[in-house]
Amino acid sequence: MAVTLGSSGITYSDGSSQTSRNTDGIGLNGTDRGDLIDIACFTNSGTWTNPGATMVHVKLIGGGGGGAGYCEGGGAGGYAEGFYNVTGVGSVAVTVGGGGSYAAYYAAAGNGGTSSFGGYLSASGGYGANQNYSHSGGHGGNSFGGAQFSVQGGAGCGHINSVGHSTASVVGGSGYYGGPANHIRNHGNLGWSVQHGIGNGAPGAGGAANVTDWGYNGTRGHSAGEYGTKGMVTIYAYR
Repeated sequence: MAVTLGSSGITYSDGSSQTSRNTDGIGLNGTDRGDLIDIACFTNSGTWTNPGATMVHVKLIGGGGGGAGYCEGGGAGGYAEGFYNVTGVGSVAVTVGGGGSYAAYYAAAGNGGTSSFGGYLSASGGYGANQNYSHSGGHGGNSFGGAQFSVQGGAGCGHINSVGHSTASVVGGSGYYGGPANHIRNHGNLGWSVQHGIGNGAPGAGGAANVTDWGYNGTRGHSAGEYGTKGMVTIYAYR
């Protein structure tokens, strides 16, 4: 005999039945807790408005650090998540960490911004290229607040030899959601026309580096790296 649900309750396979709500358990009316009632994803800072939830599962990643022009990639933002009681809470401020700015040649690129869900949860952005050590990729974001689970962001690559001739030497750090945008090398045989990366990186990924053998006298000076990718905040709301 199968388990059946009727208007008066649940009948189990052994013939027994349940017609009343268990204390602290699954019940038979609209006040039960546990139903997923809303998913909100923020790719820009804003305000989360409670749709009637008592609990939320929040997942977020900080912004990626920027890449530099002499083969140094930016670090990815840190990732964090957790469950939080929001009974009686009307709204929560959401901050999405921005991607760090690029740098020309081997200057220090900008760090990614911190992403947060009010005071409940936060994760720092990745470091920009050359921020931690000269001629080195940025470290991944590794500072968290209120996290029940966290993952440090991946580090960007530093340059491998004097002119950086290696496919691995232009990689920005990969984050929890994936890798960075690619970058085409600025070179005379391309007419110096290539300015930025190909496509978009995953949320929180580090900015790709660029490869340069000599000064690039285009609109951005020496060959420059790529912007880090901004973070993201996702909120799963439960009744």
